[in-house]
Amino acid sequence: MKSFILSSLFVVLLSGCTIYRSEGRKQFESEAPDKVAAASFQLISCKKEGKLETWFNEEFPSHTYELVISETDLEIWRTLRGEVVEVKALQKSEKATQSCIYQFANEAIWTLYKDQFIRELENNLMTLE
Repeated sequence: MKSFILSSLFVVLLSGCTIYRSEGRKQFESEAPDKVAAASFQLISCKKEGKLETWFNEEFPSHTYELVISETDLEIWRTLRGEVVEVKALQKSEKATQSCIYQFANEAIWTLYKDQFIRELENNLMTLE
């Protein structure tokens, strides 16, 4: 009985090794640098704002935020929190306004990925998932 359990355990361990050497693993490792670069910012939170909250934020924006882009259906604001660049994106529709907060590690990373980030938001990719 013990030999059966030990041999089964050994087979399971060896099958894990073949998965480790698989083509999928090689593909993941070759794409990893791009995925790390794409993950240079993180989504902190998203919420739907009510009309009153949206109006208040438009009329009385925080004095620490700087407007980056203002379009009919998208506004992007940024501020510094120490070295971290915090970006607030407001995506507007007829029904509601969605507000998302993102963080970039520092000013250099924000500058490097700013255009790509804005393009993604313009393509309606703002989501918590």
